[in-house]
Amino acid sequence: MKKIAVFCIAIFIAGAIFATDKVYVIKEGDTLFQISIETGVSVDKLIEYNNLSDANLIIAGRELIVSEYTYEDLNEQLVMAVLWYQTSGEFRALSYQAFNMAKMLFDEDLENHPDETATRAVIVDIDETILNNIPWEAGQIGTDNTYPYNFVKWCGERVAEPQPGATEFLNYVAEKGGEVFYISNRKEILKKMTMDNLKKTGFPDVDEEHVMLSKTTFDKEPRRKIVSENYRIVVLLGDNLNDFSSVFSVESIEDRSSSVDQMKEYWGTKFVVLPNPIYGDWENAVYNWNWNLNAEEKNEERKRHLIVWPAK
Repeated sequence: MKKIAVFCIAIFIAGAIFATDKVYVIKEGDTLFQISIETGVSVDKLIEYNNLSDANLIIAGRELIVSEYTYEDLNEQLVMAVLWYQTSGEFRALSYQAFNMAKMLFDEDLENHPDETATRAVIVDIDETILNNIPWEAGQIGTDNTYPYNFVKWCGERVAEPQPGATEFLNYVAEKGGEVFYISNRKEILKKMTMDNLKKTGFPDVDEEHVMLSKTTFDKEPRRKIVSENYRIVVLLGDNLNDFSSVFSVESIEDRSSSVDQMKEYWGTKFVVLPNPIYGDWENAVYNWNWNLNAEEKNEERKRHLIVWPAK
């Protein structure tokens, strides 16, 4: 076996050794098959990456390359989407457009149902719907990090800015006697810092009842049902299909698109979508809901799903 000159940083947690995304330190008794199971990299790929002439001759303490493509490489694909999000007037226009449309829907309900006795409610997602976390995403570029690295620290800073048009619309709802519910899949441990950030940026109805984070499930339907028991839900806003219906949970790319088509009468009439080309369930669907793929496999899946002209 040729010597593999790759620098390795090993992190020791509770006695276990976790290799970086690119290398694996061989342990006594390891076989390529066992390493393949542990790293998710096929035996053939391990042989190819390491130029192994004999798959049975691996030596404890040596380093194996387990990926030629790292998360630092994968994060470079964020650059254009993040740049668009942070610099384009088009993003701001789309955000204003979304909240203007939501206001029109709310006003329409006021006009068409003047005798409605139930309190009107607007349901919003938080991240990339009313708060902008893209500076945190930008911080992953040029690093080998990925979510959830430093996300709790980012939330703790309480510096996420509101999306264009968000505070104006939600305060308008409150002024007209409606109530706002924030249904987010941020984890419950982030609740205080999330509420602090929402209050700091001027959003209404920021309290224990109205801020509903994830406790036991990422399915938002049970939380939406709690709201619907006592309120008339007029409009929902989000950047992810799961913000509107659990129909979209863990579906394939084709099924998600089909479900969108089947619910076409709701888009712009009750559901208002904000743009997010950076992350979301759409990305997980690309990986067939296997988020544990390594960086190289994610890169391959992303490119495999491109519709290319001319066809190859």
